[in-house]
Amino acid sequence: MKRFHALSLALILGLIPLTQAQTVDSSLSFFITSDSIGQGGNLGGLSGADAHCQQLAAAVNKGNRVWRAYLSTQGANAVNARDRIGTGPWFNANKVKIASNLTELHNPSTNMISQTNGLTEKGTQIPASPNRHDILTGTRANGTAYLANADSTCANWTSSAAAPARAMLGHFNRHGVAGNIDSTSWVEAHISNGCTQANLVATGGSGHFYCFAADNPTDLRFRNLPSRVGRASDHTPYILGAGPRQNQIVYRFVLKQEGKVEVSVFDLEGHKRAVLMTGTRKAGNQEVRWDGTDSKGSALPAGTYFIVLKRDGQISR
Repeated sequence: MKRFHALSLALILGLIPLTQAQTVDSSLSFFITSDSIGQGGNLGGLSGADAHCQQLAAAVNKGNRVWRAYLSTQGANAVNARDRIGTGPWFNANKVKIASNLTELHNPSTNMISQTNGLTEKGTQIPASPNRHDILTGTRANGTAYLANADSTCANWTSSAAAPARAMLGHFNRHGVAGNIDSTSWVEAHISNGCTQANLVATGGSGHFYCFAADNPTDLRFRNLPSRVGRASDHTPYILGAGPRQNQIVYRFVLKQEGKVEVSVFDLEGHKRAVLMTGTRKAGNQEVRWDGTDSKGSALPAGTYFIVLKRDGQISR
């Protein structure tokens, strides 16, 4: 599978009703990236980091979930890492519960992140030697963003420059040396020397970050997204290529009778990004293709998108 980059896309087709209760799933919902993107602190922004999480999860057959990187950003539209990852619970590849909820996750005495439990998506440990325990977070110990002053997020995860570009790092193994902010913190241990790949390696890391499955009922309260979405012919996430009209997604559905149909693409914020089909269609099998572009034909940025099927003005169930 090709490595994700800034223009990669992951599409999840179909979504259960937001109000439907879910049983606890102890399968993989937390991991440390086994591979870094390799460009220092330039992850392609939050969307690029999310895409990397999605790709790694898909490689171990867990790509049917919404994966988010545990990263904050700074500035006028600052994002808190804790607000991106759902509400738990989260389990590692060995089905060990990392935390039941956000409060437990951000309490150092209750979360289970450690050298033993801080596993990659493959169920492997990050080697203790050479030292790679630094994890990119850009985040304070309580899961919130830093103020917009000194850089703590490698320019919101778009910079691979030397200092003054820097990133806050956590220690997944909960060990460090004197002089750290908190050597036992998985979130806020110390700041990096810079944001180049060499800077991160010299500090004690390699550009790894945490990934969490965020698709639990409370996390899917999109502001404008309809409460139900149409079901597709395949519920597996699709990895699209770098440019438009590559690896087109085929969305199929059946009309029992003639009616007005609209098939649209929404992002996670509930914004309609493209209309794939609209108008009256006869009864029978229907098919529409999407190449990862918006309504203007421009390639959409990396992220997770939902196809919404509306029949005669109603969201399909």
